Amino acid sequence: MRVLFIGGTGNISRSCAAEALARGMEVYLYNRGRSAHEPPAGARSIYGDYADVSATRRALEGLRFDAVAQFIAYTAADVAKDIELFEGRTAQYLFISSASVYRKPPSTPFITESSGLGNRFWQYARDKLAAEELLRAARDARGFPATVVRPSHTYSDGWIPTTFGSRDYTVAQRILDGRPIVVHGDGTSLWSLTHADDFARAFVGLIGNPDAVGESYHMTTEEILSWDQIHRILAAALGREARIVHVSSEAIARVSPERGPSLLGDKAYSMIYDNSKIRRFVPGWSCTVPFHRGIRSSLAWFDADPRRRLVKPETDREIDELLRRQEAAGA
Repeated sequence: MRVLFIGGTGNISRSCAAEALARGMEVYLYNRGRSAHEPPAGARSIYGDYADVSATRRALEGLRFDAVAQFIAYTAADVAKDIELFEGRTAQYLFISSASVYRKPPSTPFITESSGLGNRFWQYARDKLAAEELLRAARDARGFPATVVRPSHTYSDGWIPTTFGSRDYTVAQRILDGRPIVVHGDGTSLWSLTHADDFARAFVGLIGNPDAVGESYHMTTEEILSWDQIHRILAAALGREARIVHVSSEAIARVSPERGPSLLGDKAYSMIYDNSKIRRFVPGWSCTVPFHRGIRSSLAWFDADPRRRLVKPETDREIDELLRRQEAAGA
């Protein structure tokens, strides 16, 4: 089976490409070749700018794929380009959407694929949902063979999930330095952190399954943690204790308007995903990487090269400002 991964070296796609190769698939990667991570051994890389439709068409000319997995489309306009590029050239198009498309606030924390959709807080989620809707319309009108996958918070080596994002070392460094950190809300909202290797085994299980065409799925760990637990597990992996200060998501959004949507439109709510559907389509799948083990692997990736430990001064100042305001309010 020949599969094209648009992306293939990112947080989720790298593990998915490696899993596909392990299952004997012929894997092509289309990306710009700028990732900090090497592509998995055995993958065939095609370099180009996905944003340039003409260049993409030339790069893929003459190639037909049994499946196309799209990891870097974020809007309906992105998906419209893919429909133009791949209609009639693939038997399955897998679109990476997001679990943030589910309605916020949720009517219940227990989420199935049929739960209500719509996120009034976060443009990212609205754009992903618009892309889903365009794919459904193309399927209904012309039979475009789309499968929609909605990851929740998925991490891999080089990612450190915190209130303040996952892609840098800022919060980890504060913990190492013995400085206080901020956790949104009262720290008790429930969350799932899925390791990319676990996600990949379910995702690749959908590739080539004709019954998965026209369906939507999420696939998450069932290790449910509070945000306080997440930060304490991180601190334990660093050999420290977390000095947690709680600040409301609304207060964080006032200080950092650009961070507000991902809190008020996602992390502020308890979200517990029912994985019954993916288990029906990928029998035997389950998550095997608990967060305490996954985060140690991620931290080891940073330790292998200290230059990877990016501390963002603006995030550091943001946390200090929140702490200052919280202390002033308490006084």
